[in-house]
Amino acid sequence: MRDLLTTGLVLAFIVWLLRRKVSMTAVMPIGAGLLALLYLLPLPRLGQAVWQALAAPKSLEMTATLALTMVMEHILRTTGMLKRMVSSLSAALTDQRVVMAALPAMIGMLPSPGGAVFSAPMVGEAAKGTTISAEQKALINYWYRHIWEYISPLYPGIILAAGLTGLSTQQLFVAHLPFALTVTLGGAWFCFRGIPTERRTPPNEPAGGRLRQFGTFLLMAAPILIALGLVVAFKVSPVVALGGGIVILFLAHRYRPGQILTTLAASLSAKALLLVAGIMIFQEVLQATGALAGISSFFVASQLPIPLLVALIPFIAGLMTGLTVGYVGITFPLLLPLMGTPTPSLWLEALAFASGFAGVMLSPVHLCFVLTREFFGADTVQVYHRLVAPSLLVLAAALVPWLIYR
Repeated sequence: MRDLLTTGLVLAFIVWLLRRKVSMTAVMPIGAGLLALLYLLPLPRLGQAVWQALAAPKSLEMTATLALTMVMEHILRTTGMLKRMVSSLSAALTDQRVVMAALPAMIGMLPSPGGAVFSAPMVGEAAKGTTISAEQKALINYWYRHIWEYISPLYPGIILAAGLTGLSTQQLFVAHLPFALTVTLGGAWFCFRGIPTERRTPPNEPAGGRLRQFGTFLLMAAPILIALGLVVAFKVSPVVALGGGIVILFLAHRYRPGQILTTLAASLSAKALLLVAGIMIFQEVLQATGALAGISSFFVASQLPIPLLVALIPFIAGLMTGLTVGYVGITFPLLLPLMGTPTPSLWLEALAFASGFAGVMLSPVHLCFVLTREFFGADTVQVYHRLVAPSLLVLAAALVPWLIYR
């Protein structure tokens, strides 16, 4: 109980600081420091946690991927490719809402930490001419960015869940598919209220014009699509794929050395990179305190109904870490005996995964949430208000695997 109250207090304090417009760059180290203080974490152990957070290969890859994403986005935007990408897709598709959903969904195919910073400018460009609020644009970008994480075997959460449960990624794909479909279809009502259904097409559009516009979109989006293909089909590191794409863009647009240096300086945001560091430090300090393990043990010993435990424990872990691999890695080993032996119940696994991911989507330390909110200048609480109902709708889709696999 102490772990639950303590971590709940820290989370509430983080949300309070965000409401007070304190920068997330400062909030996360403050939250980590408060956790360390409340748990009386020894200074050497705190220093070790900070070092692990900053120097671990996973952290370095995440930071490098985010930095390269910023550089590629800057090149695409300043060369006009981003604008042509959005305008050509808008001309090829008559429904503006589909355009706004398709762009973050396409970027979301790449399991890149903080990839929302790439798709946010696209959504902003596609939303021009509408009167929708910053909060609604933030919701669209954030929501459709995360369709694939429920089902894609490229995402670390699915890989880890399969490894821990012994279930195949194909089994997980089928069991989790109702969640991805609910995100895509059910979430549309919440994301696109107030946006006109149809977008007018140019009056003298020649025959085959929409097909040509789609070809233009593919050409403008080629750097992104090639990077996606390298990661998805050939398991190339996102750092290598994005880095190679940036080099090709520099060559294609004949950037001089001075322009390259100027572009790098203009692209990289120290605030965003420090934000990543702060989040990783918070998550590592959370692990070092043993808080989540204590919460999980408390609930398991509480004798609550198994489905409630399977839903509640991952949700709290997801809310606290903001990472899919965080809640899967922390809670699944503890929940496996409750899911059934020797083969875990697919519906209980699906319930645990969906509930944990609902926590991740609602987490104030979720990197995509923070970057999206800051890009659009959206109010944190207003975005949360828009997130709760669709998140509950997705969680309700757990009834489908329950009916099939119970």
